[in-house]
Amino acid sequence: MAATLAGLALAAAGCAGGPDPDSAEPVATTEVEMPRSYRFDPVAIEVDAGSEVTWTNEDSFTHTVKLEDGPDTSDHRVGRGDSVTLTFDTAGTYHYVCTLHPRDMKGVVVVR
Repeated sequence: MAATLAGLALAAAGCAGGPDPDSAEPVATTEVEMPRSYRFDPVAIEVDAGSEVTWTNEDSFTHTVKLEDGPDTSDHRVGRGDSVTLTFDTAGTYHYVCTLHPRDMKGVVVVR
């Protein structure tokens, strides 16, 4: 019985969605990976205005990058092994999501 309850607790924890990008400490980088496990890594980044940010899909599944606000709100499909690059010219905070896996895959770009 205890093993069953522990298994259920772990399964529920895995369904809680990905990390909250707004509470993560931004990492100074222009590269975001989509590794296995349906996530962006790092989930929060910080770049200078005028920077290009590249997302690379290292997962076995197609993902997307869609800015919820910002310079380009198109839904960019990123197949396995592919990348997409977006330019951020204006300072601000830009949230993005994988529209195929929105519960688990959210991120933020902070532009200084």
